[in-house]
Amino acid sequence: MAHANNTRSGNVHQKTTRSMMSIGIQSSNAANFQDDSNNYLVGYLPADAIVTDAYCFVAGTDATAATLTIGTAEGGSEILGGVDLTASGKQGTFPGAVATDTGLPVYVALGGKITTAKVVVNIHYDEYLLTTGELTLID
Repeated sequence: MAHANNTRSGNVHQKTTRSMMSIGIQSSNAANFQDDSNNYLVGYLPADAIVTDAYCFVAGTDATAATLTIGTAEGGSEILGGVDLTASGKQGTFPGAVATDTGLPVYVALGGKITTAKVVVNIHYDEYLLTTGELTLID
């Protein structure tokens, strides 16, 4: 028995949008992140998305702020946990896909004050209901 052909029904094969949230923490805005015992709300992920990757890029090193954690709840590490800020370059291991459902807040927690390093947090996500209108090639 053949299944129904749904290759062109609705937006099944329309291209979806891949987006990225970037959060920069450096000396110019470090005053906003000076209490190392707090979690900082830095933004919101949209509804109907799946977080597919996350990492930090550290330029320089900062021994006073040894770790950074990114979560969807205060104190959480659903996106990144225990990122080492004492080493430069791409840091952090993404634990796995996170569904945003109705949308999620993004919190940053620091294990100390950032004084010299420049840290950029990148969170990649796919918005699966937001389409470009273009169709993918089907042979």
